[in-house]
Amino acid sequence: MPRDHQKSALIAYRVAHAITNNPAVTIMYLSSTSDLAEKQLGFIKDILDSPIYKRYWPEMLHPEEGKRKKWASNEFCVDHPLRIAEGIRDPTVFTSGLTSSKTGLHCNIAVLDDMVVQENAYTRDGRSKVQSQYSLLASIETTEALEWVVGTRYHAKDLYAKMQEMVAEIVDKTGNLVSQEDIYEVYQREVENVGDGSGEFLWTRQQRSDGKWFGFNAKILAIKRGQYLDRSQFRAQYYNNPNDPDEEFIDSTNFQYYERKRLEKRGTEWHYSGRPLAIFASIDFAFSLRARADYTALVVVGVDSDGNYYVLDIDRFKTNKISEYFSAIFKAHIQWGFKKIRAEVNVAQEAIVTELQTRIRFEGLSFSIDRFRPSRSLGSKEERMEAILKPRYENLAIWHYHGGLCQELEDEVRQERPPHDDIKDALANAVDIAIIPRAKKPKEEKQKVIYNTRWGGVQA
Repeated sequence: MPRDHQKSALIAYRVAHAITNNPAVTIMYLSSTSDLAEKQLGFIKDILDSPIYKRYWPEMLHPEEGKRKKWASNEFCVDHPLRIAEGIRDPTVFTSGLTSSKTGLHCNIAVLDDMVVQENAYTRDGRSKVQSQYSLLASIETTEALEWVVGTRYHAKDLYAKMQEMVAEIVDKTGNLVSQEDIYEVYQREVENVGDGSGEFLWTRQQRSDGKWFGFNAKILAIKRGQYLDRSQFRAQYYNNPNDPDEEFIDSTNFQYYERKRLEKRGTEWHYSGRPLAIFASIDFAFSLRARADYTALVVVGVDSDGNYYVLDIDRFKTNKISEYFSAIFKAHIQWGFKKIRAEVNVAQEAIVTELQTRIRFEGLSFSIDRFRPSRSLGSKEERMEAILKPRYENLAIWHYHGGLCQELEDEVRQERPPHDDIKDALANAVDIAIIPRAKKPKEEKQKVIYNTRWGGVQA
């Protein structure tokens, strides 16, 4: 949900509801810092200690609750007979910061509230630390424990994006993959449904009986937008989209299109408008079948002697089979005849590339695989793609074709932090390995020499 939509209040009431339904429950409340978690715990305490709650559920709290050490700033217990009868020693609710030690703790429900904040969202190291700490939760949670996650988006690759990509792989008795199921059910909404403030608001502006106003309208949202110097932050906070359409990664006015009918194959060479093209390709692997996961993308480009890069072909698919990677590469090679294809290789992809190379040799195919292992000296992936693509688009050196997956490519290159960047990444790698061919010199005509016998020449 967007910022200023009472997420923390709603989750606090949900925690109180869970305690009321199951007094024996143990809940861990986790935030980016202990202070944030303890502040939210205080709100939950206020709900349980309110006169209306004690009126309907008097058995939940000790008459002297709030005065005892048991009711601390970072934990509390309810005194329901069921909890006492089962001898549960863990607190009903306890808090923890992201980096706090959780050794020896266990919970039936883990509430993750504002795990991602500005301080840890905008650097690779910050995002990595959040993900590492999150991974430790599995050892704390009991079997069939629940996770309730609330927060605000900051970055396209933040923890919440990773959570949406998480999947449970279901295998049969023989170990074969049967299906993939999303780990999380996702509820994601924008402040309004158009994107410019003119749509239907999720929480419409309204006045309470005591005169206090809540919610949003076009004017309130415009004021909020005006307070953000970084528009991408505004889009992330209120539209759950960490991209600002007014600040494009690649200016769409730099998109230009070639005519595919002017592509011609002469023998084994491709030409555009009579000029020969050097053909290169790149593949960006994604080993997954899930709907929200990244795609495997394969991009073929041709470059002429003037340094014009033509996007010739784009293929995008999801698979967990090496044979399908090979089929896609083989099909593209038969069509375009590229001599080199780049494959970005990490530890998980090393085996895929090795197997592909074996199949290439077995089939007697005439192209090589460029194994690419990005180093830190090249910067982040986003920085590397920007360094390769941005100057070429600005110099009007990259040409698209109309239709097909070029539309998806344009969506990706327009955004600095798109939800998926598989095609953009593959394009950057294909362009990076492309070698501009030398222009062919026109054949020189033999100069006709005339011999004059008057000056000593011999007439043929």
